[in-house]
Amino acid sequence: MASAQASPTVTIGERRAKKWNDNQQRALFYASLGLMLASITSIQWACSIIGFPTAAAWLVAVSFELLVAIIGDAASSTRRTNKDGSKGGYYGSLWAIFTFMLLLAMTANVGHAVFTMGEAFTAGNMPEFLTDYQGEVMGLGAAFAAAVPLGGTFGFHVSGFLRKYGAGADWIDEDGTKPTTAAADEPRGRRRRTSVPAPATAQTRRPTVSATVPNPEPKKSVPPVDEDQEHSPSPDKAPNSAVLSEEEVYELLKGALDAGDDDRLKPEGDLNATSIGRMIGLHRAQGSRMRKRLISRYLAEADNNSVPEWVVEITKGS
Repeated sequence: MASAQASPTVTIGERRAKKWNDNQQRALFYASLGLMLASITSIQWACSIIGFPTAAAWLVAVSFELLVAIIGDAASSTRRTNKDGSKGGYYGSLWAIFTFMLLLAMTANVGHAVFTMGEAFTAGNMPEFLTDYQGEVMGLGAAFAAAVPLGGTFGFHVSGFLRKYGAGADWIDEDGTKPTTAAADEPRGRRRRTSVPAPATAQTRRPTVSATVPNPEPKKSVPPVDEDQEHSPSPDKAPNSAVLSEEEVYELLKGALDAGDDDRLKPEGDLNATSIGRMIGLHRAQGSRMRKRLISRYLAEADNNSVPEWVVEITKGS
């Protein structure tokens, strides 16, 4: 039975979860993009200080921030594929490029923040109660400025994670078609089994009843006998009837089970307890005990994966 997760049916709850997940992914993407683009002014300021023209400084700032965002997303989500097909570690080259460019962006942000706060303290534009904590305020401001591009990069990574693994990621199309892992029920097949010889001790303990009759006739199927005659003795043997040995009865039972004809062991079949009692020239009770013993032997000698449960239950009955 397939689990609920493998069901190809898309529920209303799954559709709502996918819609909510899509909204979260878009909001996270735009918020992260905003954090990254917020650093543009700091990078433009840094480029202006080192002599870039205004247009070139803005172009470098925008391109730089987009590169940091894209490379950060690639470095944190792209993994190697092992020889066995499983996912391995991340690419060190991508992390090296991302770290270098992120440090430059953080340096520009920290430098801009420290320079701006220093001018504000010098000009007296800061609140008076902060003048005694100038070092601490500048340290906290620099840390916050450094976290802006870093937080934007983390946001891009989480946005990509929701896009790849969020609700609805296992859908084949937008209509909600899902792959199913539930295998169709296959009919129980019968296959010929190679008997495994039973231990010698198990065979030597079974007594056999045999008789020699001249010119035995071919064996015929014994007609069904009413189960109400459980304890009635079998009728006298006809002059030409043959009493089968336990080994011969076992071959009949084994052939029926190997061929999948387990219906022959049912009360209306020709291998029920009464019929086996007739075959060995005894009563139904002796036939029932022999049948249990022979079925147990069959289960021990052969692969019993396809033996019906009700046949196995015969060996457990009283």
